[in-house]
Amino acid sequence: MKKILVLLLGLLVMVGIGRFLLTLPAVQDRLLERGTEAIAKRGAVPLAESESLRVYVCGSASPLGMGQAQACIAVITPEHFYLIDSGAGSTDNINRLGLPTDRLQGLLLTHFHSDHIAEIYEVNLASWVRGRPHPLTIFGPKGVDEVTNGVNASYRQDRMYRTGHHGEDLLVPALGVLAHKTIAPGVILEDGDLKISAYVAEHPPIHPAVGYRFDYRGRSVVISGDSNVNGATLKIVEGADLLLHDALSLPTVTALSKALGAAGQTRQSKIVADVMDYHASTDSLIELGKQSDVDMVAFYHLVPVPPNSVLKEIFKRGIPDNFLLAEDLMWFELPIDSDDIVVNNP
Repeated sequence: MKKILVLLLGLLVMVGIGRFLLTLPAVQDRLLERGTEAIAKRGAVPLAESESLRVYVCGSASPLGMGQAQACIAVITPEHFYLIDSGAGSTDNINRLGLPTDRLQGLLLTHFHSDHIAEIYEVNLASWVRGRPHPLTIFGPKGVDEVTNGVNASYRQDRMYRTGHHGEDLLVPALGVLAHKTIAPGVILEDGDLKISAYVAEHPPIHPAVGYRFDYRGRSVVISGDSNVNGATLKIVEGADLLLHDALSLPTVTALSKALGAAGQTRQSKIVADVMDYHASTDSLIELGKQSDVDMVAFYHLVPVPPNSVLKEIFKRGIPDNFLLAEDLMWFELPIDSDDIVVNNP
């Protein structure tokens, strides 16, 4: 017992000395120097080269739930880089993943709910600062011009300030202004080995809403945005390697709405209940897996984000082995000339 007390006393003394040392400017400056060196070196390391089709989860949350960024998926090949949606918090995850925003070619919007468009300007700014050599194009269904023009107008003075501060040679004014392109269902872009197709999503009363399929050298990924499972979903996933689909846990949302109502929070109860009719339930996605030949299904835009292991298990009830819950910073590698899908957890 005496030895334990001596050890504890020694530990407390060491902790006290450590805290004292951290108050000394010389120690602080040395730690600052080492910390900034580490940050600079980490930022200078490029994304590892790969011939694969790679898919990164930059945001896996819906407005119901906290702790994750809102909807954002990145699709990268050796020659291409596109984002699908740009929800709140996702730009920070793009930076944490070390994605090459200086070569970002476009942002594809599935629809115009706030949790899919909140950081359009943030990702534009981040890639402009990194040296993107062309204006960022925002692709989307009818109405994308209104959204894009609104962002450009809202942040006009921000662009002026930044160019005025850093100079036009570093921040070329024209490269900070967003471009836009209205798309319709079908093939919307072909660039070398990459083909991007849009399909009609079912997210009433939002119309139009779309999802996207990327095909690259024999590998493919479908990203739903927000949608129920419908005939277009079944058609677009035919032969796909990977499907990232928004997913709603019906038991959890039902229980949450009921509890809110019982607690007198009638407005919140109705809002929660309302979301059940325009997001794909986990049961409908399991049925989709049975009816299609898609190789892997990852639930994202989780309604709600499960904050603990119990709710995760409820979310995963009945799912087969080729289904999983996505989370921020997870990424998938689809090697060329292979059927493999490598799942990389954060």
